[in-house]
Amino acid sequence: MLKTAVRVCLAVAASVILLAPAASAAPSSGGTTFVLYIENRGIARIDNNAQGPDNGDLVHRELAISRTLKGPVIGVTYSQSEIIAYNPESKIDVRAVDIEDSLPGGWIFYRGVTQLPIGTLPQPGWTSTYAVIGGTGKFAGARGVKRLTLLADGITFKAVITLVK
Repeated sequence: MLKTAVRVCLAVAASVILLAPAASAAPSSGGTTFVLYIENRGIARIDNNAQGPDNGDLVHRELAISRTLKGPVIGVTYSQSEIIAYNPESKIDVRAVDIEDSLPGGWIFYRGVTQLPIGTLPQPGWTSTYAVIGGTGKFAGARGVKRLTLLADGITFKAVITLVK
């Protein structure tokens, strides 16, 4: 009886270990991580309705990509965020974000959601993470994450991109 109970406990423990999700969200060892600096070169805020921020308001950006801070431009980023929900009581809006990076060798595409105080733009120190949803050229089939942080100058984002295959 005791042997059976020990076997059952060991079997349950083994199944919990095998089926439990990994404690870390870090990608597997086959991933590639690189850093880019993305400087805002143009921004347009489009209000699709009447006064104030509301669903449908858009923010479009065009940004220059470099491998080093203030380095030579190697590509361009285009992004669009759309307010999809807002709460006047909490003073927060929710934005769906689409980003496209044109890099040497192809494109990388990202999607995500971010929250900001109603009607504002990101401020220095702001950070958000987006899913890599695909790519073209040498980035075809790409998956992973892009973590953006707005630097102290208020116009340059540090992008840490981790791709997994």
